Amino acid sequence: MAISGSTEPGADLLSKKELLKIVAENRVAEFLPGEWESLKPGSGYDFDGLREFGPGDPISQIDWLTRARTGKLYVREFLAESHYNLMLILDLSTSMAWGRKTSLMDTIAVSLAWSALTTNNTFGLLLWADELIFYLPPGTGLEHFTSLVTALVHHQPRQKSSFTLTSCMNYLKKLPFQSLTFLLSDLLNPLDEADLVIAGHEIKVLQLLEEIEKEMPDNLSGLIDCVDPETGNEYLLDLGRWPGYNRSMTKFLKQIKEQLTHAGIPSTLITPADNFVTKINALNRLPPAADRIRHQIR
Repeated sequence: MAISGSTEPGADLLSKKELLKIVAENRVAEFLPGEWESLKPGSGYDFDGLREFGPGDPISQIDWLTRARTGKLYVREFLAESHYNLMLILDLSTSMAWGRKTSLMDTIAVSLAWSALTTNNTFGLLLWADELIFYLPPGTGLEHFTSLVTALVHHQPRQKSSFTLTSCMNYLKKLPFQSLTFLLSDLLNPLDEADLVIAGHEIKVLQLLEEIEKEMPDNLSGLIDCVDPETGNEYLLDLGRWPGYNRSMTKFLKQIKEQLTHAGIPSTLITPADNFVTKINALNRLPPAADRIRHQIR
C-alpha cells in the first residue's frame, strides 16, 4: 500500500471539526488519496521477490539465472492480484489523549481508509482500550467510509484505561476473514510480540508519539506535578533530569522495535512533526526472509 501526498514534513492533522466536514461532504483533503497493492505473494504479474524452491512449487517459476549464479533453486514470487481487507486497529486508551496523538491517529486512519476505498478494497475499523469500544466490519463505498469517519468523530480515548494488546488480538483472531491490519498505538505498555503473530492476518505497527515523549528538549528545568492518565497516580517530575529520561526512552523504543522485528512485523514511529505519508510508504513491504535471500544473491 502506498499513500500519495505532500513531501513537506509535518503533514496537516485533522481536527474533529474537519472530520465532521468529511462526513458531511464525502470529501477528503488532497494529501489523502493513494494506491493499493497486496502485500502478500500470489499469482499476479508484479515481481515481488525470490524464495527457495520447495515441494509443490511449479517448475515454470524457477529463476534459472539465479540457479546458474548460486547453484541453488529459487522460484519467483509475484504480488497477488486479489484485493485484501484493510483493518485499522486504533488504541483509545487514556495515554492517546495526550497532546496531538489522537488527531494524528485519526488523520492516518482516514488516509488509509480512503486509499482502500479509491482502489475498491474493503476496510474496517476496530477501536480498543481495555476492551472493545467499537467495531466496523470490512466494507466499501462512500457510505461505509462515512461510517468509519463518523466513528472516529464520536469516540474519544477512554479515561483511566490501558491498551490490552492480548485481548485485542484475541478478538482479531476470531474475525471470519484475513486482513492487512494496521495497529495505531503509542505502545507505552509492555509488548508481548507473540500476541502480534496471527495466522491469516498481516500486521503492521504505527507507533504514535508526541515529539517530547520521544525526546525531551535539553533546555528544560524545574519541577511540575503530574498525574498518570491511566492509573491516576500523582508524581513530581524533575524536568532537569531530561538526559536520564532520553536515555531510558531511547532504550525502550529500541526494545519495542527489536521485538517487532523479531516477530517479523514491520513498524515505524511517527510524531506529529513527521510526514506520515513518507513514513508509512517507507515500511518494508517484503518479509524479512525475502530480504535475506535478495541480499545473498547480489
